[in-house]
Amino acid sequence: MKTDTNQLVKVIDFWQKSAARNELFDREILKDINLDTREIVDLIGPRRSGKSSILKLIIKHLNLKNNFLYINFEDPFFIENNKPQIIEEIISIFQEYFDKNVRYVFFDEIQAIDQWEKALRKLRDGGNFRIFITGSSSKLLSGEMSSLITGRHLSHKVFPLSFTEFLAFKKFEVKNKKDIILKEKQLLREFDNYLIFGGFPEFILSKNPELLKNYFFDIIQKDIVNRYKIREKNILEKMAVYLLSNSTKILSIESLKKTFNISFVSAVSYLGYFKDVFLVFDLPQFSYSLKKQNKAMKKIYVIDNGLAGSVSFKFSEDKGRMLENLVFLELKREGSEICYYKTKENLEVDFLIKKKTIVKNLIQVSWDLSDAKTKEREIKSLFSAIEELKLKNGLLLTYEEEEVIKKDGKTIIVKPTYKWLLEK
Repeated sequence: MKTDTNQLVKVIDFWQKSAARNELFDREILKDINLDTREIVDLIGPRRSGKSSILKLIIKHLNLKNNFLYINFEDPFFIENNKPQIIEEIISIFQEYFDKNVRYVFFDEIQAIDQWEKALRKLRDGGNFRIFITGSSSKLLSGEMSSLITGRHLSHKVFPLSFTEFLAFKKFEVKNKKDIILKEKQLLREFDNYLIFGGFPEFILSKNPELLKNYFFDIIQKDIVNRYKIREKNILEKMAVYLLSNSTKILSIESLKKTFNISFVSAVSYLGYFKDVFLVFDLPQFSYSLKKQNKAMKKIYVIDNGLAGSVSFKFSEDKGRMLENLVFLELKREGSEICYYKTKENLEVDFLIKKKTIVKNLIQVSWDLSDAKTKEREIKSLFSAIEELKLKNGLLLTYEEEEVIKKDGKTIIVKPTYKWLLEK
């Protein structure tokens, strides 16, 4: 069926105008993106995390006026017109009706188009375009893309706002370390908001409480149910809420199977879908043996504290777990290789940071150390792990406590999480 040219011209015109319309806040990821590469640049992350705005920021940073094409494939027009040939048709119509010298193309939510990989490879191999795309599925980083575009793309993961970006969105300035000290009370107030409400950009700007719930249901419906043709939507939704309610806890596929009365295969598949769309992550236990690491139970974390809290009061009532989840997200945002660690005495350390098999650092997270037993437990776990892994120091992140603890030539730095985030 031939595409309606008149309608497509209107769709292109709408999205071209939208690319120049928004008031945009800079994002830290921009400094990591090669804006002059001939490879495809893909930005992958959960929906509403700011990928579209980052594409528009790239357009702004490149100072593009006319010779670029911007399209969001979640436009209703592409529900029916989602064949791979539509990409060539868009380019052709743009050249005919808008700008024949188009050099840059920006495709938002590319996964909405069937077999988009083939069309994109052809476009890229033609050599005349600089291509930037976004998607809301981690599969764009694996099988779906790599089989056809291996060696032809540069990938970047987009998360909701970091704490420094959150402050920038709130127009709160922290210029240097002196500001961190002088603005301590105000920073703690903003950190409280960040801890509870998370970092989805539009929600931070609008403060509309319904947005986060809408994001959750959109992820379930658009990114999972529609994509994978799920019949048991009710069970899928309940499992998602369960996982968001149990962030930072050990995950058992067997317990998911029993809790929701589903098969082992379904439990594994549903968890895989949640991970694909960046709703949740799992964290392995560290072992020098890959076989043992794969067999060990994993811990579950969620993409955003605010999103989890919007569907689960259970999670939002536990500040300690929220703090741990926030630290996890920061480590993921910076691309660290992380695991959790269990000592020979079965004491747990929240995060072990490594490079391949080399252990670089240990981080424990505790809301506060005012209780003597809590402090003893957290410090004992961290010192035991430091000793076993032959490290010299470790980091203990809290809400606001700060001190240095030394023992047998080893050091634990106790630091408020908000300072750690800003000093990074």
